[in-house]
Amino acid sequence: MASEKNNTQIQSKGGLIVSKIFAVQEVGILIPLVVLVLFFYFFNHGFLSAPNIFSILKVMAFYGIVGVGETLVILGGDIDISVGSVAGFGAVFSTFLMMKFNCFGLLNTPYEWIGVIGFMIITIAVCSLVGFLNAFLIVDMKMPAFIVTIATLWAVRGAVMVVTNGNPIYPLPKFFMDTIGTNAQIPIVKVGTEVLGISLPFIIFILLIVIFEILLRRSKFGRNIYATGSNREVAKLAGINTRKVRYINFIILSMLAGLSGMLVAAFTRQGYPPIGDGWEMMIIAGCAIGGIALAGGYGSLIGTLIGVFIMNIVNTGLVMVGINTFLQQTVQGIIILIAVYADIVRRNRKVLS
Repeated sequence: MASEKNNTQIQSKGGLIVSKIFAVQEVGILIPLVVLVLFFYFFNHGFLSAPNIFSILKVMAFYGIVGVGETLVILGGDIDISVGSVAGFGAVFSTFLMMKFNCFGLLNTPYEWIGVIGFMIITIAVCSLVGFLNAFLIVDMKMPAFIVTIATLWAVRGAVMVVTNGNPIYPLPKFFMDTIGTNAQIPIVKVGTEVLGISLPFIIFILLIVIFEILLRRSKFGRNIYATGSNREVAKLAGINTRKVRYINFIILSMLAGLSGMLVAAFTRQGYPPIGDGWEMMIIAGCAIGGIALAGGYGSLIGTLIGVFIMNIVNTGLVMVGINTFLQQTVQGIIILIAVYADIVRRNRKVLS
């Protein structure tokens, strides 16, 4: 009898542990991720090949870097639709400056890197002004975030076309294309003559996830963001400077969007005007799939990591199984709708509990 009682207690404890694990939101998101991977692998075994896996990780990092900033903005109760255009601006503005001023006169010299890094920093600073403008119009002028950032999207995209006249900018500094671009990776495996590895954008993405997840969970900065997104008026009464929190979120997002755009330019070896087109929907969908409450105040960057991963797996998988390009957009739209519906269900459950 005693042994049976002990077995029952062990089983109940085991069941409790399992239920707690699956109650963690990020674990629940992993289930559709695994299902999608197996689904696409069933139709095309090349889906899990080393070249494809490393390609997915590299591409998802471009979206993911911006997704980190978008997560902060959404957690704070706002939204930014302009991120794709800011990424495109970062790509063409930085490359334009590098070539226009010959990397401070150091182009094609051993010190070319000084000019490249210098103009990348200048570009990030300029991109931060876009975030500042968005924050001013939304926070101080009380304009709707959705409308303001759509306007910014078009305005910045127009600036991109002015800078480039619609033409790609190339050739670019060798340091930018090679050391920051194609050669910037940690070698993992060799396939034929090609060495594959973890790219610089993916390393930056993971570092940002770790840093900001710690800040969100362990710092006053993070607590203030969650409080601002949960209930702005209550946060103000608690002494939180919600204006400052929202300004910081928008500025960080624009800086990260500019950085991501520059990394894309380095890998594609040109300042290509369409860089960033359509990113906003991919990134916001990734955040929603990852469990970020679109009304603000709830979610984690781990969820964003998984959500962005899912979106890129879907895009790559649909291509590999030969789905029509237009149908791919339809599938993406359906995923966004499902993610938004799931967010509504989560919020209703939270209210009822």
